[in-house]
Amino acid sequence: MLSVFFSITLLELFMGGGGRLLEIGPITVRMVLFAICVVIGLLAVLYPAKRIPGMGLALCLIVVYLLIHLTSVVIGMVNGALFQDVLKEFQQSLYWLAAPFFAAVLSSERQIERVARLAKISGIILSVAYLLILLIGFLTRSLKVLDLLAYLFDQGELLQRGGGLLFYKGFLYLPIAIIFFVSMRARGWLLASMIVLTALILTLTRGLIISTSFSIIVLLVIQRRYTAVFFSMILVALAAFAVWVYLPSANDSLVNSRVVSNQQRLDDMDYMLHYATLKTVLLGEGYGTLIDYRMNIENTFMWALWKLGILGLAFWVMPFVLCLRYFLAIPRARSNGLACGFLCGTVLIYTQTMTNPFLNNPIGLSFVIMSIFSLRTMAMSSAGLRVAGNGSRQSPSGSVGTYPEYVLQPTLQ
Repeated sequence: MLSVFFSITLLELFMGGGGRLLEIGPITVRMVLFAICVVIGLLAVLYPAKRIPGMGLALCLIVVYLLIHLTSVVIGMVNGALFQDVLKEFQQSLYWLAAPFFAAVLSSERQIERVARLAKISGIILSVAYLLILLIGFLTRSLKVLDLLAYLFDQGELLQRGGGLLFYKGFLYLPIAIIFFVSMRARGWLLASMIVLTALILTLTRGLIISTSFSIIVLLVIQRRYTAVFFSMILVALAAFAVWVYLPSANDSLVNSRVVSNQQRLDDMDYMLHYATLKTVLLGEGYGTLIDYRMNIENTFMWALWKLGILGLAFWVMPFVLCLRYFLAIPRARSNGLACGFLCGTVLIYTQTMTNPFLNNPIGLSFVIMSIFSLRTMAMSSAGLRVAGNGSRQSPSGSVGTYPEYVLQPTLQ
C-alpha cells in the first residue's frame, strides 16, 4: 500500500507541473497527497515500528527550516506586508514538512530505484505528449483545437512561448529524465535520451537547456566518460545554434520575449543593489515584501538573500552540500549510476534555479529532498557494510553494496 501511494505521489510531482491540474475549488490533488505524506511522516516519528535511518536528519531540517522561515514571516508582517501575501509566499516551501515521509520510504533501495524509474517514465510521457501537441499544432496551424490546452492555460500551468511554442512547468523533469537515462544506461537509454532531448530543445527554454548541458557534462566527467563529453559538446553547440541563432532569426517574437526577460532580471539586480541594507543581508526583508514591485523573482538565491537574509541563503544552499557529502561517502560512487543520477539531478535544479524559481517550490524541492535521503541511504548502508565486513554485490541499478535488512524492508506498511 505504501509503495502504491509513493508511486502516485511521485507521478503527480513529476508530471503535475505547478500542482493545479486536478483541483476542486481551492483544494488540489497535490495538497491532499502532501497532507497524507505529512501524516505518515508524523506517525513514523511518533510510533516507529523500528529505527528509521535519516529520521533525525529530517527532523533537524524541519526545525531549522521553521526557525528561519517563521522569522521571515514575522519580519514581513512588521515591515507592513499583507498577511495573505506572507502566507502565500511561505506556503510555497512547506514541502519541507514531508521530509520525515521521504526519510522513511527512501530507507529502502527498492524505493530509491522507483524514484529513478518513474522519473524516466515521466520524462518520456511528457516528451511524447509535447511532441504530439506540436505536431497537431503544426498540421492544423492552431493549438486552440485542443480543449486540454485551454484548460492548462487557464490554470497557469502552460505558457505560450514565441513562435507558437509552449512551456509547461513540469518540463523540469525532461532533463532529470535524461540525466537518469545517461547515468544508468539501461537498455534503450540512448534512444530514450534523444526523444526527451528533442522535446527539451523544442521548448526553446534557454535556462533549462543551459542547466541541462552543464549537468550532463558534469555527470559524464564524474563517470569519466570523456569521449561522451566530446560528443555532448557537439550536441550542445547544435542546440545552442538552433535556440539562440536559427529559430530566433526566423521569428521576431522569440527575440522580443527574450529582450523583455533579460531586462527584467537586470532590473531585479539593480533594485536589490540600490535598496539592500545591512539589515537586509543579516535578517532579510521578510515574506510578502516586494522586489522591484514583484513578489517573486526568477533567481531563487537572490530571492532568499532579500527575503531571508544570509542565514536563509545558507539554508537553501545546504541541501546541495548534504547531497555532495553523501555522494562522496558512497564507495565507488563514480560507477554508481543511481547515485550519479540523484547528484546531477540536484546540480541541474540548483543551476536552473538561478533563472527560474524551481528550488523553493514542490516541483524542484521534492526531488532535492528525495536526493538527500536516497544518497544518505546509499552512503550509510555502504558505511555499515565496511564496519561489518560484509561482501558486496552489484545491484541492477548499478549501485554497489549489500544493504542491511532494516534497509531492504519498507519501514512503513
